[in-house]
Amino acid sequence: MKVEERIQILKFFLMVFNGIFVIIGLAVFGCGIWILFDKSSFVVTIGDGQMKTVAGGLFMVGLVAVGVSVLGYIAISKEIRLLIILYMILLIVIFLGQLFVTFVLLLGRDTVIKALEKEVDDIIVDYGTENANTSTNLWNVLDAVQHNSKCCGRTNYTQWENNTFIKALLDENVYPCSCFESACPHLNDDSTQRFGNGSAIYTEGCQERIEAWLRENGYAILGMDAGLVIIQILQFVLSLYLFRDIKRKAKQGKLLKDQGAFSASNSAYAHLE
Repeated sequence: MKVEERIQILKFFLMVFNGIFVIIGLAVFGCGIWILFDKSSFVVTIGDGQMKTVAGGLFMVGLVAVGVSVLGYIAISKEIRLLIILYMILLIVIFLGQLFVTFVLLLGRDTVIKALEKEVDDIIVDYGTENANTSTNLWNVLDAVQHNSKCCGRTNYTQWENNTFIKALLDENVYPCSCFESACPHLNDDSTQRFGNGSAIYTEGCQERIEAWLRENGYAILGMDAGLVIIQILQFVLSLYLFRDIKRKAKQGKLLKDQGAFSASNSAYAHLE
């Protein structure tokens, strides 16, 4: 196969993989944005910075991946060897960034779970009280988890005995409306309309649901990370071959040019003779 034909084939496959790289990079970037700014997610409750580090890493990896892809398109289409080298170097940089994010996510998993447990416990204590340390957004997140997962409290329903508002009432059958199996029997003196009085509640805790939620999102992040790694390896290998063939093409072109100049020179001398 001729060098020019190999170059065209390599360029085609690199363009395809570069397109996939952009798509996965945008997904990783979006995942980082979600963790950092989504106020309806339990991730925002983790205050030890573990998930914030992961989010920042995903944000940067996704952003750089898109930028590197643009550089790759220019380098590949224009066959600029210097840009191809830079493209390969940046692929290695992104790979190292992914290793860091994966390292933090895997080794910090238990820390994240413990931090989340503590934050959820704090939400339960402050839930529905004035001048609370937690926001109503987090109360709504907890309500959504309890209602959708049919659970009550993190460990079990008795954990709501620690709630400041319920403690003040001295009533054993007061729970958040999201704990009730059917329509909430609202308290008459509850201006927030978040609490009800009754015994028809979910008794199982939400711990397993919360951990399952974390696992699912963690696996999704790792899956995107693995997809990027596979694409990057293919891009790097193909770029290396493309660089080699472009260099060989340049040498062949220079050789043909020199031969042409030599032939022209010989022709001129022959004419003089």
